[in-house]
Amino acid sequence: MKRILALLLILLLIPVGVSSKMPNAEEQELKKKLESGLDDQINILDTREWDRLMKELKNQGNPMVKETDVKKVIRDLVTGNFNFDLKGILSVMGDSFFRELKGNMAWMIQVLVLAVICGVLNHLQGSFENSSVASIAYFVCYLVVMVLVIHSLTSILDVGKKAIEQMVFFMQIIIPVLLALLIAMGGLASSAVLQPTIAILVGTVGTFLKNTMIPLILTAAILVLVNHINDKIQLNRLSGLIENLCKWTLGIVFTIFIGVLTIQGAMAASVDGISVRTAKYAIDTFVPIVGGLFSKALDTIISCSLLVKNATGVAGLLVIAIICIHPLMKILSLLTMYKLSGALLEPISDPKIVDCLNRIGNVITILFVTVAGVAILFFLTIALMIGAGNITVMMR
Repeated sequence: MKRILALLLILLLIPVGVSSKMPNAEEQELKKKLESGLDDQINILDTREWDRLMKELKNQGNPMVKETDVKKVIRDLVTGNFNFDLKGILSVMGDSFFRELKGNMAWMIQVLVLAVICGVLNHLQGSFENSSVASIAYFVCYLVVMVLVIHSLTSILDVGKKAIEQMVFFMQIIIPVLLALLIAMGGLASSAVLQPTIAILVGTVGTFLKNTMIPLILTAAILVLVNHINDKIQLNRLSGLIENLCKWTLGIVFTIFIGVLTIQGAMAASVDGISVRTAKYAIDTFVPIVGGLFSKALDTIISCSLLVKNATGVAGLLVIAIICIHPLMKILSLLTMYKLSGALLEPISDPKIVDCLNRIGNVITILFVTVAGVAILFFLTIALMIGAGNITVMMR
């Protein structure tokens, strides 16, 4: 008897492989239900303005735009068929940067020639019987350089201003879509809190930076140009004050934006998670017979909404990148031209022109930081809305 019991015990301890795979018919039925739910969620999205924006960007020659059908992109993201080609993106960015450098080459040559002439005239002022002739010639050459600089500044400021306007417009498009999907998955508190917060922050910050930073940057550049006309005109401290004011403004605005958004989103997400869990428990417990079925259906709806919302948010992040990268490459190429011109002219040209070009490069750096900063703020806004929905599902 002992031997029989020992043999049975050994047999019971032998590991047995168990397959957890469901039957093919049940698996196919579940897959069809999930795909049907996802298609329903995607088809009800209103992406007409989004599609129009993508077509407008493509018509403007933005090389980052590859697909203008937003629903197709969202569907590919949900199903895992989206191909994120990082190498291709970096290649497009490099091509865009060097193409802008090539386009600015004629401007750079003109500035270099005029700056060299100014340097020669400045050194030969003592050789003329009447030094005022050389001074007038120098002044004329410097005015031509100023005209070229102002023309390049106004064009690049328009590029930065338009990029901010397009990002603000896109945020006004995507926020209602993400809020609707957040409500569909039970994020009522998050939607109620984030809707006024994000609407106020996005609209206010975008408009404020566009209407305040762009004029301040232009003012700082003009002060730099005027400051280098003559040694008798001293506006160096005033132009430095304007530049510092731009930096302080960016720092304060970015800090307030991130702080308010983070606090509001974290608080609302926790309330939503508890509310959804309570609703599921109430349906499952107090609705007779079909309560469990309704509870599972609620799970399916929330899961589909979560997938579509996350895919829509990721698509929004991609669009923000598409909008800002091309203008940033233009700004960066012009910034490179100013810094390179200053470096090349330092041994042969007048020190005032060299310092002027270098200071203008610093002003353009502020424009670059402004556009990039707005893009990062909107990145964080969309990421927070994605995270708020994920926390809601996790808390339930």
